[in-house]
Amino acid sequence: MTEIMKKIIIFTIISFLLIPIATAAAAAAKNIVKIGADLIIEKDQTVNNVVDIGGQVTVYGLIEGNVLAVGDSVVLGNNAVVRGNVVCVGGVIVKGSGAQVFGDITEINSANISTAVASVFRGEMEGWSLIFNIISLCFFAVIFIIALLMTILIPRPLTAIVHEIQNHKAKSFLWGFLATLMMVPFFMLLVISIIGITLIPLAFTMLLLALILGYIAAGTLIGNFIFIRIFRGRKKTLVGQTLLGLILLWLLGWIPYIGWMVKVFVLTLGLGGILLALFGRKERLVTPPQPVEEPLKPTSE
Repeated sequence: MTEIMKKIIIFTIISFLLIPIATAAAAAAKNIVKIGADLIIEKDQTVNNVVDIGGQVTVYGLIEGNVLAVGDSVVLGNNAVVRGNVVCVGGVIVKGSGAQVFGDITEINSANISTAVASVFRGEMEGWSLIFNIISLCFFAVIFIIALLMTILIPRPLTAIVHEIQNHKAKSFLWGFLATLMMVPFFMLLVISIIGITLIPLAFTMLLLALILGYIAAGTLIGNFIFIRIFRGRKKTLVGQTLLGLILLWLLGWIPYIGWMVKVFVLTLGLGGILLALFGRKERLVTPPQPVEEPLKPTSE
């Protein structure tokens, strides 16, 4: 492979990395996230995405992206316009007669869950759609909790992976891509042997943990980018960077056709970062330190 081809490949990979990060950075200025308080979008106000945990969301204006309320309700006024999805977990969605929602309206509470389970048993697809949304939210909540515990209790492994991804973006993606291609042959080799079959649950668990850890590390990197570019005056912490990056990745995942591509790209990048952190550390431990050559002293005649 010529040097020009190598540069073209590296440039293409870095471009694919910077596109979602730049998109997230541009959108962060119009994102609103609140915890434990009600949120109101006025009639003449335009925002991108709205997330409220433990408070009611009331919309009278324009939402370019999605609306998420956890633990309370969503109220859409007569003039409200939501171009994305409206998701309410643990509450109800009240929609005015003139309100417009161009995406999906998902209401998850005890009554809807019972109805969804009943429709699944009847073989209806609407029930499956709600069940899948619940699974997606639960999986995001699990990742959110794991990220919070890691950043507080064991931040060093996460920092090491973020460091590898940040310094070797192209190499991280290539390693993650090669590892993804080797997953199916690896599990097929395990299936054809008796000992390998017993190792399948362990291998699958390790792979799942690696993907989750890599996804969290990529979220930390994106959160760090947002803090540097937008919140320059605020003190940045590992917890804040990670949670902000994960929320932005979750919001990007709701974008039709593009969301799943962003998630696949981030998972691949994070997996490669983990491999680089593991093998890079091993190389540093194995490689002996090189002796420092002392300068030659002039000889006296």
